Amino acid sequence: MHSFDKKEKLHIWQPVINLKAKYLYDINLTNVNRHSDYLKITLEDLQDNQLDIIYDQRISPVEYYVWAFRFSTETGNFDIRYIEEEIGGRVDPEAAYFFKMENSKYLKMFDSNPIINRKTHPNLEHHLYITGDEIFEVLSDYEPRFVKKKK
Repeated sequence: MHSFDKKEKLHIWQPVINLKAKYLYDINLTNVNRHSDYLKITLEDLQDNQLDIIYDQRISPVEYYVWAFRFSTETGNFDIRYIEEEIGGRVDPEAAYFFKMENSKYLKMFDSNPIINRKTHPNLEHHLYITGDEIFEVLSDYEPRFVKKKK
C-alpha cells in the first residue's frame, strides 16, 4: 500500500506547556492575524496565559509562509472524529496540546498539484489547533515559533 493511502492518524504535539489546559475545551482561540508575511494564532487558557503561534518563515522568495490554513467549528468538521482526552504522548498532562496529522486528507489535496506536492516538499505537515469548539488547521513545511505571554 502506498504511504499516502493509509488512514489518517492524530499524533499529540506539545512543543510548549505554558497554557494550562488538561482538556481541549480549557483553551480558547482568541485571535487569528493573517498578514502577507506571517500567520499568527493566539490561544488563551482559563488563567489568562496566552500563546502566540507564529508562522513567518519563507524557505525561498517564491514560497509562502504556510501552504494553506482553514478554520472550522468542531460540529462543522466531519473529518475530525471524537478525540479521546486521555491519549498518551503528553509531556505535561496539565498543559494544552496540539496535533500533527499523519496521512491527512488535507495534505492529499496537494498531491495532485504537479508543481507543489509532498514529493517536491516532503517535510510538509498538517498541524491542528483544537479548542472546545473550534479547529484551526495549518499546512506548513516547518514548525512555527511559540511566544508565551500573560494577559
